Amino acid sequence: IENRQILYSKDSNHRGIVFMIDDADVEDFYKKSHYQYINNTGIKMTYFISLYSHLKCKKKRIIKQFQMDGHEIAFHGTHHINAVNYLKNHSIEDYLNYEIRPGLEAMKKEGLIISDFSYPYGAHTTKLDSILFHNYFYFIKLGSTSFHYYDRYLNKQIIHPFPLDRRYWKKYHLSIHDAIKLIDSAYKYNKIIMFYGHGLSDKIVLKKDKIWFSDFVTIFNYAKSKGFSFYRLEDLQKLNRTKSSNIKLENKQNIIDE
Repeated sequence: IENRQILYSKDSNHRGIVFMIDDADVEDFYKKSHYQYINNTGIKMTYFISLYSHLKCKKKRIIKQFQMDGHEIAFHGTHHINAVNYLKNHSIEDYLNYEIRPGLEAMKKEGLIISDFSYPYGAHTTKLDSILFHNYFYFIKLGSTSFHYYDRYLNKQIIHPFPLDRRYWKKYHLSIHDAIKLIDSAYKYNKIIMFYGHGLSDKIVLKKDKIWFSDFVTIFNYAKSKGFSFYRLEDLQKLNRTKSSNIKLENKQNIIDE
């Protein structure tokens, strides 16, 4: 990091974290002790929902409550399919009609405001990216074990959050120390960082996509102690604001999102 050229923002302190969640394990985060901690800490989530039309009413009520409480609801696919595999035998129009439009319309009909998208399995193509950016979404998410840093306001782009699920940590030889290192670097360079996961557990569950709640608390308490703000992904949309830069500062190269 020390040998890279750093571009400092002209803005005052905007150090912050965007925390994103994929799939539909909404009850994990709405559990009383978990949600109480989230609210008390001031964390704002961006929740990428998949399979919305198939969810039970209880989960739908929780999702709507999240939005009412100031969290962002985003889109993770109607059927949660692998776009690259699907496009081997189908057109992009087929993909839009099957994976994008039905779920998006269903969510919007129920009052959910959607502007961002996460590809299931991280599977995408450049052409598909272009169409989704032009017609449907502002930010598109792919997971990554690289360290990525962001400024306060961004143009439309693919973003790369760092994983907090214990299964990914085991698979890619990561630990809570990497998350803390990411926070320390963002603090030093006055940047925004992004984390993501799938579920939240009070116990270590290595074979599932779960963040251990103890890690979650340690990471966010540390960020709060450093004066970090908590942003939704939609809070970073540039719109008519001053243009800012996006820089990458580390060299771990694994791209993930399962």
